[in-house]
Amino acid sequence: MSDFQTEPFSNTVAQRHPAAGASFPAPPKLHWALVLLFTILTFGIFMLVWIFIQSSWAKKIDPASNATTQFIAYLVMFVVSQVLVEASSAGLKALGLLLMIGSYIVFYFGAYSIRRSMLAHYNQVEPMQLKLSAAMVFFFSCFYLQYHMTRIARWKAGGSLAA
Repeated sequence: MSDFQTEPFSNTVAQRHPAAGASFPAPPKLHWALVLLFTILTFGIFMLVWIFIQSSWAKKIDPASNATTQFIAYLVMFVVSQVLVEASSAGLKALGLLLMIGSYIVFYFGAYSIRRSMLAHYNQVEPMQLKLSAAMVFFFSCFYLQYHMTRIARWKAGGSLAA
């Protein structure tokens, strides 16, 4: 079963969302496997950059999105946690580990914020019956979201939604 079903643009959606007729930017179009490959080749640095590209796009389609702020908080918390884990004091190491767990939680808040923005936009403003699995976002976050962003970009360029 496909995650998309295209329907003609509804006038009722345009009436509920005045900006629905406006042209929204296409999502970043990079195959998810390339994102994974570049992430592996750069030891994770590419993904850190790419999540900010994804979150800034989400902000364009949903001005209320706070994913970028959450990813900044994740990055700061993660770096501080790494410094604390390397400390010689056992208390600081424990605090660093707690901060590291907290940073991962904040990362997922950011990923789910992008998911929420995409679902709201592509089911209300530009309706295409988008479905995004919460479990897949948890396990594959950036890569799963990118898979759907590439499909949406292809669709907006006049292509199809084929898997």
